[in-house]
Amino acid sequence: MDALIAGILSVFSLGPLIGIAAGVAVGIFMGAIPGLTAAMAIALLSPVTFGMEPLTAIAFLTGIYKGGTFGGSISAILLNTPGSPEATATAFDGYPLAKAGQVKRALHMALFASVAGALLADVMLYVVAAPFSRIALKFGPTEITFVVLFAFTFVAGLTGRSMSRGMAACAFGVLCAMVGLDPMSATPRLNFGFIELQDGLPLLPIAIGMLGVTEVMLAIERALKRRKSGSADEANSISETSGPALSVTEFLAYWKTVLRSSLIGSAIGALPGIGASMAAFVGYGTARKYSKTPEEFGKGTLDGVAAPEAANSAVVGGSFVPLLTLGIPGNVTTALLIGTFLVHGIEPGPHVFKTEPTLIYGIFTILFVANFFNLAIGLLGSGLYGHIVKAPEYFSYAIVGLTCVTGVYASSNSVFSLYVMIGFAVVGYFMKKFDYSFVAFLIGFVLAPEFEIAFRSFLLIAQGDPLGLIIGSPIALLFCVLTIIAVVRIAWTGRPRSNDIKQQT
Repeated sequence: MDALIAGILSVFSLGPLIGIAAGVAVGIFMGAIPGLTAAMAIALLSPVTFGMEPLTAIAFLTGIYKGGTFGGSISAILLNTPGSPEATATAFDGYPLAKAGQVKRALHMALFASVAGALLADVMLYVVAAPFSRIALKFGPTEITFVVLFAFTFVAGLTGRSMSRGMAACAFGVLCAMVGLDPMSATPRLNFGFIELQDGLPLLPIAIGMLGVTEVMLAIERALKRRKSGSADEANSISETSGPALSVTEFLAYWKTVLRSSLIGSAIGALPGIGASMAAFVGYGTARKYSKTPEEFGKGTLDGVAAPEAANSAVVGGSFVPLLTLGIPGNVTTALLIGTFLVHGIEPGPHVFKTEPTLIYGIFTILFVANFFNLAIGLLGSGLYGHIVKAPEYFSYAIVGLTCVTGVYASSNSVFSLYVMIGFAVVGYFMKKFDYSFVAFLIGFVLAPEFEIAFRSFLLIAQGDPLGLIIGSPIALLFCVLTIIAVVRIAWTGRPRSNDIKQQT
């Protein structure tokens, strides 16, 4: 109880509160612009946090995560172009509402549902995370091996359109993580004589290259195609301030949809690799199934805005369960957050609940408080963000390109890191072109060191009888069976239609 109170009080100081507010504002801005996501913002701005206090740094990046999840709905409603993949389902009913002169109602519903869904998920995080961490303390090398293997399977099977391509991307991430010193023998491997690779490939230049620079390259390609074809972007006449506002009483009439989608998003967020896009589509489909007027979906109903927004926002809180209790990121954004945690001397996993309980409850409180900043900044700035999304594309991407180069060089003070960024930007470009999942690659890269140590330790402990060791551990046996079932099920039934959206959150 003392740790809980201390953690809550630690957030209510100037540094963390400013960090949350700034993060939410940046997150909404980045999420609202099509192609720029919260994950990209976190990758670009992580170097800024290296000189901050740990709690302030986490508050800033968590604020970006929260704001970016809502921000994607702004362009989805105003332009019928989702600012982030998880807002795709929001556009189905949000844009028809906007065309019908109900922009304010649609934007307010998206905001209120996002905040409500996130609040419910964050309350569940307080309740679930600590007990789950006590179970996770019993995990040894055998259990960790099969938990991470299960995570790899989920990531590979539920991102992109092809499981084989997802497996290839994940394996490539694991291969890239092998560069550097062997964790057990300390001998160099795969460094090709470059002393800069002695400590392995750096996460930040890879993430910025594959998220930021790749998106700039794709934007340039789109611009060249438009110029070649002679086409131009159509002006959008929808005003971001038109129509009546949504009252709180009207919002509360949709409480069943919001509650149902929040539970769906929390559950999906706790599973690695599925992500907010899947949660949004499942929430949308479930709302339509239980609606008394399902024929109105797709034509402009507030239910169709509330359901995906509550679901994708609830994923944020849910994704912190595996991140903090097992050290396993559920998506790209939490994988990037792990890098920031490690820079500040925080190693996510079950032991952190014993060693840093105040910090953990501080993170929970940051997640909770960020929702109210999201509500306030979303209400005050919706008109401003509405103008921003209509700014010329070249203006936004010029800033992103400059930030990429500056951020990578500032974080390492090394030109070699810029070469790594450029190299992986090219890799990311071709991965997008051929539908190889960046989510699978990055989670494979982040989890590979832990998986390697656990797997090699498991083989040493097994002493030639790995099957006996698996059978002797109920947790390892459970995850081994789940992995096999997941592979067979995904390979046999194929991928759900909603997963055709490439996940980047």
